[in-house]
Amino acid sequence: MADEMLAETLRDRLPRLFAAGVDYNDVQMLLARITRIADWPGEWERLARERETHGLAAMEAGRHVSAGAAFQAAALYYHFAQFVLFDDLARKRRLQQLQADAHRRAARWLSPPAEEIAIPFEGIHFQGNLRIPQGAPGPAPCVLLNPGADSTKEEFHTLENEFLRRGLATFSYDGPGQGLTWDAMKLRPDFERPIAAVIDRIARHPAIAPERIGIWGRSLGAYCALRGATDPRLRACVSIGGFYAMGPAWPRMPRGTTESLGHAFGARDPDEAAALAAHYTLEGVLGAVSCPVLIVHSGQDNVCPVEDSHRMAAELGGKADLAIFAEGNHVCDNIPYRVRPLMADWLAEKLGAPPRAQ
Repeated sequence: MADEMLAETLRDRLPRLFAAGVDYNDVQMLLARITRIADWPGEWERLARERETHGLAAMEAGRHVSAGAAFQAAALYYHFAQFVLFDDLARKRRLQQLQADAHRRAARWLSPPAEEIAIPFEGIHFQGNLRIPQGAPGPAPCVLLNPGADSTKEEFHTLENEFLRRGLATFSYDGPGQGLTWDAMKLRPDFERPIAAVIDRIARHPAIAPERIGIWGRSLGAYCALRGATDPRLRACVSIGGFYAMGPAWPRMPRGTTESLGHAFGARDPDEAAALAAHYTLEGVLGAVSCPVLIVHSGQDNVCPVEDSHRMAAELGGKADLAIFAEGNHVCDNIPYRVRPLMADWLAEKLGAPPRAQ
C-alpha cells in the first residue's frame, strides 16, 4: 500500500510541485532516493534543511536576496515534506512549524516582502502573509488566496508573484483546519465566516483599497472562496478545481485527498470523514453571490467533477465566466502557463489594477 500511495502522489501531485516552484533537479534527485511513501517526509526535510543552511550562510555574508530565496525554498520543501504525513501528527506539526519559521526568515527579503498578519476569529488567531506590489501609486487592490485541504499559505509564492506583477496585492492565509491553525480549530463548512474576518482586517490596512478586494481559491479553497463571495464587500471571485458538493464527490476522490480532508476535519476514522464531507455543499448559497465569478476547471480532474463547474455556472447565471481546459489535471497544475495568466488578468481587470509597464 505504501508503494501505491507513492505512485498516487507522483501521479496526482508532481505537476503541483513544479507549479509551486520546486526545482526540477531537486525532484529528480529525491525520486532516486524515495522508494516508499514512508521515505517522502524525511527526504524532503533533508533538502529543506540544506536550503536553510544556504540561507544562513548567505545572511552571514550580507547577501539578503540569496538568503530570502533560500529560506523561501526551505519553507516550500518543509511544506511538501508534511503534506502526505498523517500517521505521525507530532512530526507533521514539527514540520509545519519549521515551514512557518523558514518563511518568516524569508519574508523581509522577498521581492516584494511579506508582512505577517494575524486574523482574530472566534477566540483564536490564524496567520496570513500580505505582499504589496512594488511601486503601487496608492492603496492597492488585493486578492485573498485560499488554500485547499493539503495546501498552505507558504505554497503560494509563485502564484502570488503572478498577481503582484499585475499590481494586485496578495494575502495568503491558513484558515480553520489548514496548516498550524488546525491545532486551534478544525475545518468548517461555513467558511464564509473566517473569510469575513479576513476582510474585516485586510480592509483596514492602509496599503489596501478596501473597495477593491477579490478572492481566489483552489480545490477545497475554491468551495471556500465561493461561500466567501456571498460577502458584498468582495468585488470578484475565482474558483479553480472546486466542487459543488463534497459528499457525492467523496467516493471518486483519491485516497490521499480523502486522508487530507479527514485530517482537516479532525475525523477519527474514514467513516466519520465521509459523514462530515456531506455538510460541504454550495446548495442554496450561490444565489447570494453578487460579484462576478471566474470558474476554472479541467477535463482530467480526478478529485472534483468537472460537471460541478457547469452547475455552479448555471446557478450563478450572468455573473459567471466559465473556462474548462480539457487537458488539465486537478486544479490545472499541469498547465500553469495557461491558467495562471488567465486568472491574474481577469482579477486585475475586475479589481481595477493600475496599468503596469509592459
